[in-house]
Amino acid sequence: MLNRGNPQQSFVDLEILSRMIPSDHPLVAIHKSVDFSFVTNAVADLYSATEGRPSYPPEVLFRVLFLEIWANLSDVQVCRELQYNLLYRWFCGFRFDDPVPDSSTLVVFRKRLGEERFKELLRLTVEKAKMKGLVSDKWLIVDGTKIEADAAIRNNLELVRESRKRLLKQLAKEAPEKAAELKEYGEPLNDSNYATRDELLAAEVARGRELLQKIDELDDSPRLAAEKDLTSKMLSGSCGIASLSDPDARWGFKRKMKPFLGYKAHISCDENGIVTAARVEAANESEIEQLESLVEEAKDAGVEPVRLAADKGYDSDRVRKRIGKSGIRPYIARRSKPTAKRLGEFTYKATADGVIATCPCGVSSTNASPHKKGGFIVYWSERDCTRCVNRDACIGNRTRKVLYINPSLETRRPRGMKAAMKIRKAIERVFGEAKKWHRMERARYRSRARVAIQVILTMIVLNAKKLARQL
Repeated sequence: MLNRGNPQQSFVDLEILSRMIPSDHPLVAIHKSVDFSFVTNAVADLYSATEGRPSYPPEVLFRVLFLEIWANLSDVQVCRELQYNLLYRWFCGFRFDDPVPDSSTLVVFRKRLGEERFKELLRLTVEKAKMKGLVSDKWLIVDGTKIEADAAIRNNLELVRESRKRLLKQLAKEAPEKAAELKEYGEPLNDSNYATRDELLAAEVARGRELLQKIDELDDSPRLAAEKDLTSKMLSGSCGIASLSDPDARWGFKRKMKPFLGYKAHISCDENGIVTAARVEAANESEIEQLESLVEEAKDAGVEPVRLAADKGYDSDRVRKRIGKSGIRPYIARRSKPTAKRLGEFTYKATADGVIATCPCGVSSTNASPHKKGGFIVYWSERDCTRCVNRDACIGNRTRKVLYINPSLETRRPRGMKAAMKIRKAIERVFGEAKKWHRMERARYRSRARVAIQVILTMIVLNAKKLARQL
């Protein structure tokens, strides 16, 4: 049942606690600058108005989660701190004699709200900042950053063996007798009995499929069905799962030759560093695919950006066209140098089907095919290039010369790109603060939705800190 809390304070709260709380503490500044009373109304529909025991007030639990991110504490640690830390009790709204929640209460509260409701709370926070004139409409800055999964890295052989153990462990909870019969399937095969690792892996996969067949006749509970489905995907070898403890995590690259297992947080902010939207996807998801959603979420919060700044990870003609149609001027860095600098003495002209290029010897290209990132790949005739006296000094080593031409790189290059890239550094400072002071470089939880809640809460904390400083 929804409990809106009791605002009445006792003598101890008014006199003693107020004297013991340092007035210059950052949490005091946040408490004075940011009013979190909107939380209760935003989540009221998730509670019954008449049935059940009275809950902890939603605003109080939200402040506990806020404090957990702010102070880098776990669920257990923050509950322990609330038992004796007067500053933390005062910030969260606990009176001197109020009981504090346990860690399971925080887990249930996070699960009850879910990712979408936390996004709504971030949106309301941005709206509050917008009303106070602290959010700018001049720039919207977008970028993504990696978050390593809270999971050990396993190879395929280890994953196949682990999937059988997990399946048998869940089976033992629901059908102990059947699990005892199939106990031998939890043991790994002897490596020395197989000549190569591929043969060993194939044998372990076959053993896992045999286990699945033997328990197919059982009535599945939701958890057992989930484990069977996960094991089946793992044995197929094409699901992309790299960790059974966090099946949503995927391999990605933030830098070349430096893979990581986890997720990417996609963030948008204004030039002052106020975060306007946050999304979390698997590490192998493209940053480009998240851009339009970030723009729409920022607009939902009342932000109407005039310009957009992004790094070369968003370099795409399709992105520039769509962002331009929405009334926003894109400033996106390019992966390569402008075409004009690379063409040299080559010239080209646009046609209805593409482009026709002419080499320094005056020979025209024979055909052009569209490139997936925009522009065209232009080809010359192999016979013309073989007979050319300047073929050794021409571009490339191929007999048939090929050139990439993208006219839009010249026609759509906006002025002020250097200034835009300096402004874009505001989001790097957001990432730096989130990772250095609030442990966002690594996931606190497992599964994409839970990591998304971590990131959204972290962005709310960063916004609150900035509001306190600016106000």
